[in-house]
Amino acid sequence: MSSMSKLPFLAVALVATTSLNPPVFAQDAASWDRARSDLVARQPSQMAQVVDRWQYLIGQDNLSFDQYAGFVLAYPDFPQVSRLRTRAENALDDEAIGSERLVAFFDQFPPLTNPAQARYALALASVNRGDAFDAARKAWRGGTMSGPAEAYLVGLFGSRFTQDDHDARMDALLWQRDGEGAVRQINNVSPSKRDLFMARLAIVQGGTPSSAGLSTPGDARSDPGYVYNLTRYYRTTRQLPQAINLLANRPQFTSLPHDAEDLVGEMLRVARGAGSSPAAQIASKVDDLFPTGFDVSTGAYRLRDDYTSLMWLGGTKALWNLGDGGTAAPLFYRYGAAARTPQTRSKGFYWAGLAAQRAGMSSEAQRYYEMAASYPDRFYGQLALGKLGRNVPQLGNQAVPEPSFEQRAAFNQSSLVRATREVARGAPWRTGIQFYRELAQSADTPEEHILRADLAREIGRRDLAVNVAEAAGADGHSQFVAQGFPTLQTPPGTYWTMVHAISRQESQFAQNAISHAGARGLMQLMPGTAREQAGKLGMQYMRANLIDSPSYNIRLGNAYFERMLSYYGGAYPLAIAAYNAGPGNVNKWLRRNGDPRTGAIDYVTWIEKIPIFETKNYVQRVVENAAVYEQLYPQNARNGRPRMAGDFLR
Repeated sequence: MSSMSKLPFLAVALVATTSLNPPVFAQDAASWDRARSDLVARQPSQMAQVVDRWQYLIGQDNLSFDQYAGFVLAYPDFPQVSRLRTRAENALDDEAIGSERLVAFFDQFPPLTNPAQARYALALASVNRGDAFDAARKAWRGGTMSGPAEAYLVGLFGSRFTQDDHDARMDALLWQRDGEGAVRQINNVSPSKRDLFMARLAIVQGGTPSSAGLSTPGDARSDPGYVYNLTRYYRTTRQLPQAINLLANRPQFTSLPHDAEDLVGEMLRVARGAGSSPAAQIASKVDDLFPTGFDVSTGAYRLRDDYTSLMWLGGTKALWNLGDGGTAAPLFYRYGAAARTPQTRSKGFYWAGLAAQRAGMSSEAQRYYEMAASYPDRFYGQLALGKLGRNVPQLGNQAVPEPSFEQRAAFNQSSLVRATREVARGAPWRTGIQFYRELAQSADTPEEHILRADLAREIGRRDLAVNVAEAAGADGHSQFVAQGFPTLQTPPGTYWTMVHAISRQESQFAQNAISHAGARGLMQLMPGTAREQAGKLGMQYMRANLIDSPSYNIRLGNAYFERMLSYYGGAYPLAIAAYNAGPGNVNKWLRRNGDPRTGAIDYVTWIEKIPIFETKNYVQRVVENAAVYEQLYPQNARNGRPRMAGDFLR
């Protein structure tokens, strides 16, 4: 099999420990390696063919409905199943699928797109299902669909659609910028909303209401759909000042937007081109986009990503450029509250505390720092502990529940678990990591997380163990911290803490990892860098050994990091950034943003001003890893005592 060919066994001594139940959690190097060796030696299972089929489907976007839907029905827990579902729905435009088959599929996997929702409604009507009208009404209000589907829905259910249904459809079509559909729908809208809809239609068609000879209702700027359409028109026609003014000074909306996700994205794009004050104003105007009590962290990824980016932009503009901590603090708080991951939540709460502190709001600052400090294994959680004058509490010392026999049996029978065993046996790392992440993120309860942690040990995959611990932390289960920090035997003379901290972030201890850029092995060395460093050490350069010999990879990676650390005078953030992005970039950022070694800027702000997100995140994660490793293994700390994150920023 092309993608499942057996890889050579790559031995490296790794061990994960926790303070509780050593026989359960402790894994010495021999047992990790023995588990991996035993797995690799096995013959491929039947799941190998299934994984190959999955890879083929993921790589194709023009196959039939049955090809995608059949796989989803058989293996609904595989990675990227939403992509396969969307492709199945898109294939309906070119195929005639029997109503029974459509109903069977969509009953189990509700439509993700509105055209598919319309097809589902028609299929339900064809088989005389009582819920056909509810499905049709949802599709009608959802907006865009094919012309034939629209005509069929009108013929079957048109007399039952209410005026509100017609207005909702028109609103959706205009949000989706479906001008043709909106032209067909305009005669169905209520008289009281016709002028507003006509104004929006003129914008969607590429003009303005005035250029079309139309009047705009006086309260139009209180309508989120009008604001969205007009803002997008201004931005795409290079009238950014008008877009900025519209969003920064708009009145409160009188209704909820059809698509808050699209509106937040538009606000972010405009705010990025705005000055500091209007950017902060735009970011502050978000509460009326959502129902009262809505938790953005429960929303779709794109909503969360754009929302947090907007809050961060507004907060930093207010604090860094305007010195306005009072405006910045609630924006940073929203940033943290809207996130799911502990690192992002702690970051938002820490910066909210810092902004409040600079604004003289001491009680609010204390509250925000307390919130950040509830994540003591994270970069900003440890910085918050420092602000509060506290040490890091013992990590991962809570009891871990034991899954029942029935839970273990069901877990081992799942197709995702069986596929994970197979990809761990012989798949390329880029394939395997998708299954490890999917499996880790599919857990909710402590018992489900421990089943996945046990599997990681059983199959000798430290990268799975790291992902399990990360997913458990995101779910609020802090007892899995130590599980996510395995150790390896380092060659004599290497920097134990930093080898572990870098390897965990670079490869998650997958020694066969190869990045898209070509970085290889545990410490993800680029071949050119490895060749140069080998020459400096008087070692023979052997490209294959970057993968095949963990010791070789570690020696070169460690030497390169120590070189960067010496070059930057012991400044860890600068050396870590250089390891990831190169010293040329770091020197450029020092000239642009100031040198924290001179006191021109503090290290935390300097890191946040790194323009490459990957590098900014990398520095924070490596410092975080280093601090946690020294908390878990104080005997290996270079200076004889475990350091907190803040100790690496001096």
